Amino acid sequence: MNNIKAIQQLEDLKRDRLSFINNNELDSVFLDDIKAISLAIKALEKCPSIKDSSYNCRLCGKELRTWRSIQKGFGPVCEHRYLNDVYKNQQITFDILQKKGEVKENGK
Repeated sequence: MNNIKAIQQLEDLKRDRLSFINNNELDSVFLDDIKAISLAIKALEKCPSIKDSSYNCRLCGKELRTWRSIQKGFGPVCEHRYLNDVYKNQQITFDILQKKGEVKENGK
């Protein structure tokens, strides 16, 4: 079941719970159910479906399979490569600036 089907199922369940409301004291149970269902629907609308194949790595294009990878936009292998590249580039830039005298050590 993907997010779209789950949301449709929850909407049906919400309508079902609404049909039980009779404007009396016992309605609080159904109102709590409706609130919980509404929160679940909002959460599902915000997050991508893990089974959706449209979530691919931004670096290599392979399908991302875990929620953590989907959030980051790339898988663990590309993340490692990307972070190493970023660190090396920052270090090179820092070294160049330090040689030009543009970076002062300890605020001197």
